[in-house]
Amino acid sequence: MDMNDILPPELIHRILLRVPAGDLFRLRFISKLWHSLISDPDFAESHYVLNSAASSHSHFFLLKNCTNNAWCVQLDTLFDVAAAPTTHKEVSLPFRKMPSLSCSLFRTMGSCRGFVLLDKKLDFLVIWNPVTGSSKTISYSHIKVPRYDLIRYGFGFDASRDDYLIVLSWHDDYKQHRLVCFSLRTNSWINLDASLPKYMSRWKHQLFGWFLHGAIHWLCYSSKGYIDDGILIFDLKERSFSKISIPQQLVGDYPIHFIILTILGGCLALYLYDNDNNKTKIWVMKEYKVPSSWILYEIPYGMPLCMSNGSNIIAINFTPWDYKLRFVKYNVSGELLNYSPRPLSEYDYFYRSFCVYTESLFPFPGHIKDKDKKKKTGM
Repeated sequence: MDMNDILPPELIHRILLRVPAGDLFRLRFISKLWHSLISDPDFAESHYVLNSAASSHSHFFLLKNCTNNAWCVQLDTLFDVAAAPTTHKEVSLPFRKMPSLSCSLFRTMGSCRGFVLLDKKLDFLVIWNPVTGSSKTISYSHIKVPRYDLIRYGFGFDASRDDYLIVLSWHDDYKQHRLVCFSLRTNSWINLDASLPKYMSRWKHQLFGWFLHGAIHWLCYSSKGYIDDGILIFDLKERSFSKISIPQQLVGDYPIHFIILTILGGCLALYLYDNDNNKTKIWVMKEYKVPSSWILYEIPYGMPLCMSNGSNIIAINFTPWDYKLRFVKYNVSGELLNYSPRPLSEYDYFYRSFCVYTESLFPFPGHIKDKDKKKKTGM
């Protein structure tokens, strides 16, 4: 007798929901029942919702300089000495077998629901699921922009249309705002006509926006280069812009390169490096779109990546005792709780870009559509 004969399907379903996505993808060949269950888009949705709620399931994707490989770091077991060998793995990028392409030209531009967005300057984009290996190449060389660094990117999911969207935004030579998006479901570029909020000017040098609550978020700055315009929001369902105010103490006091927008614990967050006190100040918006809910945390100098267990901050920090970059964990009071046994420099000190993502089993929307057609036709 195998497990399928001993346990009821409902219990197997509940057990598999708690297995990491990477392990599930390998386990789908155990039996026809498991393959059917793990390959079901509804199961993939339930699995992602359950695991994304626990930010400890986050992964750190590191794109290395001048190579065709990258590192993937499992953050939930990062500080476990016994699990250290399996916590970090080198992964092959989807374009590794294309000799004409060099990964030194690629950058990570964000993530959404387990997919990582990679960009090759003014040429094409690659959407890739590191778990399933599925990828899609999208050309945008036909889009005419004054300069490459003027484009702002966004990658998100429109639940109302069950569609992943890549958003590109820029100002043309005539200072007119341009906005286009690529729909994975229709496999096409769409010109959008959405007006920017009054008095909003340009985007900060942070090239990509952050996807949260059905919208993409960019940090904006004034024409003088100081933060005073707030956070720009583009709602993927309504296809419209709005804005969120930032903490008042940040307005007008800091140049654009000082403050960085991110997401921590499922909340919008801003952080800046306080070089005078060797600290990082972090503002977290605990209630979405509620300006009065900004809360300030301080940790030793480092780059915050995610929140673990809803209260601890995982960051990359310089450890003075061995002069190496390490992953570290602090509580919200800034006290050191743990640090990784393996320094970041062992992967590749000269990393080029990175992103944090939660693993998923999601297929591309077109794959779902193809499966539905086969069911209806009996194929």
